Amino acid sequence: MTSTARRLALPLLVFVSLAHAGHPQSLAARVGDAAFESGDAEISFIAPGGGAFTLNAATRGASAWPPPKTRIDRLAIVCDGFVDGQPLRLDPAAFARSTCSVTFERGSKPMGGDPDASYRLDKRSAENRFEITAANGKVYAGTFAFDLVDDKGATLRIVQGHFEVEDRQL
Repeated sequence: MTSTARRLALPLLVFVSLAHAGHPQSLAARVGDAAFESGDAEISFIAPGGGAFTLNAATRGASAWPPPKTRIDRLAIVCDGFVDGQPLRLDPAAFARSTCSVTFERGSKPMGGDPDASYRLDKRSAENRFEITAANGKVYAGTFAFDLVDDKGATLRIVQGHFEVEDRQL
């Protein structure tokens, strides 16, 4: 590598390193009768402004290469009411009137395809809640519980949910 190429590559390396955060992310919950756990590489938390946020998580190991041969579960939470750096509490009444969306896909193929089952938020449930209990810079921690329903009316309960995530946008 020439010295000019090295000089040009160094700022790029520093820039890319800044995009990777130093705080490990985690998310876990009880989904139906099974444990759901997601690791740092499978979680994304994005708060683009305007009071909304997106929290996505997939089964731990889903981002590995080569891709896992087992099917992958995915949880997606998109909601309003977010203020950067502040705690947030959404109770059942807030879910009933908000634009929040929660989906859980069970058994997606690693490289795409339809899931075995897909559930969405049951906004009528008195059990729905989402809280950001701690906000430290771009790191957020909290808890959640949801009642979900599929197109046929089958229900799925997510309980004992907890997370620690970081907004890793530049």
